[in-house]
Amino acid sequence: MGKRRKQRKAAVDRDVISSLPDEILCDILSFLPTRTSVATSVLSRRWRYLWKKVQVFDLNDDFLYTPDRSHEKAQERLLILLNEFEPLRRPMRKFRLSCRAGVFRYADLLDWIHYVIRRVSELYFSLRTDGKICALPSLRIRSTSLVSLVLDGNIDIYLEDVGPSSVILPSLKNLELHINYLNLDVFLSGCPALETLRATLIKFRTDESYDEPEAIHMPRPLKSLTFEEQYSYFEDATLEHLEVDTPSLEYLRLRLRGCYKQILTCDYPNINKVCLDIFGNSWHVAWLPKLLGALCKTRFLRLEVPTTLCLIRAPVLDLPDFCNLIQLQLDFYSFNSRLVIDLLHNCPKLQALKIYESESVDDDDDDDSWLFCQNRKRNDWTQPLSVPNCIVSHLNTVEYRGYLNSPEEHEFTAYILQRGLVLKTMRIHAKYCDLPLKGEVFKALSKIQRSSSMCRLEVH
Repeated sequence: MGKRRKQRKAAVDRDVISSLPDEILCDILSFLPTRTSVATSVLSRRWRYLWKKVQVFDLNDDFLYTPDRSHEKAQERLLILLNEFEPLRRPMRKFRLSCRAGVFRYADLLDWIHYVIRRVSELYFSLRTDGKICALPSLRIRSTSLVSLVLDGNIDIYLEDVGPSSVILPSLKNLELHINYLNLDVFLSGCPALETLRATLIKFRTDESYDEPEAIHMPRPLKSLTFEEQYSYFEDATLEHLEVDTPSLEYLRLRLRGCYKQILTCDYPNINKVCLDIFGNSWHVAWLPKLLGALCKTRFLRLEVPTTLCLIRAPVLDLPDFCNLIQLQLDFYSFNSRLVIDLLHNCPKLQALKIYESESVDDDDDDDSWLFCQNRKRNDWTQPLSVPNCIVSHLNTVEYRGYLNSPEEHEFTAYILQRGLVLKTMRIHAKYCDLPLKGEVFKALSKIQRSSSMCRLEVH
């Protein structure tokens, strides 16, 4: 017995973690799923009720779905568990719930969310639909304490009946929406202090039961905006106005597939990073140069395939001076040297140029696909009348992915090698894993005399 007591005492002495204060132990438990933190109650008398003091609730209902339990019973068990969970009767820091939809009793679930949302600072709610379209009616989101909100519906959730009085979030700083349909303008009107917005929406405009907003107004305090929508477009669809009057904006990502008649912008003195993926219809072609002008102070810029197509289609290309730009990425369906040179002329401090040639474009661009395929072997290279300043003073890295070794690509690459006085790296990634092609590209480019003795040619 004496030996066993010594072993037990030694084990207790080694249990350093139990000697920590409750506050630190609760912080440790807050990084664990709620089921795991509850399981620690069996460790000792000290741990029995410790989990109830944790300020983070994180529950996934997967463990309730067993072979011997129907989905209806599993969802009933979840509601019972939620309603009996004692810590939620007091304010909490973070609440995270991921559950399945289906035959769920939405009224009970929404009542519970309405109760919880007033007691947490951060809320993450994910409703997995398993590919089914679900509608959540009468969702009221009102809280003076909520700072961060994430609604993730697997892109299969509709939020109906969201009126001006449905959303009142005066303290909200961070908002993420990944759902199917929402009147975003009405929702954002209840978030006057918003600083970070990530919204991914899909809406099919053939259904006339949903009102189309005439405009979308982004909150003025925004510092980071990611707005991605995949609206199916029809010629008789309502045209929208997008207002981004956000002078504190630092990060912008726009992915627009709908039809926006115009975009209202302001001066963005703090803009640092921009990514534009804008479908090239006639309305967008008209206002895209204006948007680029407003974003001209950015340091990092990426123009994805639909955007470059949009610029190529423009009858007159009026580009601004990107006075602070140090990295430019251009995504093409088919390389266009004219657009690249025009942009380089307006980027005096550019240090890194990335060109990515995509393998496909959107279905809406099928007419362009045939044309570009016909032009792949043509040489549309035109020798610039003057050398862009960035090529001789700042450009040190050029990376080209999807290189086909077309005449136009070769002429452009040779131009950069011959005139890039400070060029350090020319990195070429062939479009296909074809060793003879890579060898041919390397041999052809190696023969070109380089202006920079530091330049290293890489062909992958």
